[in-house]
Amino acid sequence: MPIQQVVMERRDNADREAFGNAAVAVCKASRAQDRISSARFFWYAADTIVFLIEGDTAVLDAPGTPESAAAGFVMSDLARLVSNWRLLDPRAGVENYRRAGR
Repeated sequence: MPIQQVVMERRDNADREAFGNAAVAVCKASRAQDRISSARFFWYAADTIVFLIEGDTAVLDAPGTPESAAAGFVMSDLARLVSNWRLLDPRAGVENYRRAGR
């Protein structure tokens, strides 16, 4: 099952408490979706939050629910995207390799 790692850095004018509350809302909205098994966030220093969201590829690639979209826009108002990684589990990595004809 893939993991989506998203790193967000607080904007200079954004309140840290609002930033943290927005991260909670993103995780709650993500977990409310079917086939999302985990959605958590971690603080990295005082101005950066790292999200780890685990779920089926189809869900991670699909447009979000209205609640997850709303939570994402609030987060975007408070922070800027630093990085967004998709981490594949070993089985999916091997399947991709074989589909490539290797």
